[in-house]
Amino acid sequence: MMGRIQALLLALVLGGLGYGLWTLYSLSPLRVTPEQAQQELLQTQPVGSVTATSGMALSAGSATPVKTVTAPVNLQPVAQSQEVSDDAPYIPPISAATPAPAYQGDLSDHQAYLAHQSARSTQMKQAYIAAVDKKVERLEALLEKGIRHNLPPQQLQEARDKIQGLRAMQTQLHRELAQ
Repeated sequence: MMGRIQALLLALVLGGLGYGLWTLYSLSPLRVTPEQAQQELLQTQPVGSVTATSGMALSAGSATPVKTVTAPVNLQPVAQSQEVSDDAPYIPPISAATPAPAYQGDLSDHQAYLAHQSARSTQMKQAYIAAVDKKVERLEALLEKGIRHNLPPQQLQEARDKIQGLRAMQTQLHRELAQ
C-alpha cells in the first residue's frame, strides 16, 4: 500500500515540475537593455570579504562620516497636485480604511437601529457630495488634456457625460438631504 502512495506522490511532483519547466521554456525571452545589465552588474558585485576584515577593529577617528540626505523642498504630495501633466499617470490618494462605526445600541430597539442606519446614510451622502467637486475638477482637467491631444469625440463625450452624471447625482443627494 505504501508503494502505491509513494508512486502517486512521485507522479504528482514530477508532473508539477514538468509543468513548471514547460511554463518557463514557453515564456518569451527577457529583453534587457545594456543600461539595465550594467545596473544589475553594479548591484550584484560583492562589497568585500568579511573574513579579511573580521579580525581588525576600526578606530572612531577612521570612520567615514555619514552623509545626510535631505528631501527637496518643492515636492508636493500627489493628492494636492491639481494640474494634470502629460506624462504622469494618475495615482489616487491612498489612506487607511476607516471602518464604519458599529451600532452600539440595543438590537431589539428597532427605531434606534433605523436612526443609526439613517445617520450612516446621511454621512455617506455628505461624503459623496464633498468628493464630487474634486472628482469633477480632475475630470475637467483630463477633458482639457484630451482636447489638446485630439482624442476621439466619443471619448471626450464620455468624459462630459461622467461629469454631468456626477453633478446630477450631487444635486439629487442635496435634494434628499434637504427633505
